Amino acid sequence: MKKVLRQHPAHTITELRQKLQEIWDCFTPNFCQNLVDTMPQRIPAV
Repeated sequence: MKKVLRQHPAHTITELRQKLQEIWDCFTPNFCQNLVDTMPQRIPAV
């Protein structure tokens, strides 16, 4: 999300909400599952 927002910054709160919703809507179930599956490796790294 940060990368996309840095490339296309919002100028108002309304724009920010809209951009965040658009980014959120692009997350697929596979993307979310991949994040869950990599948690065992991420936790020790922290």
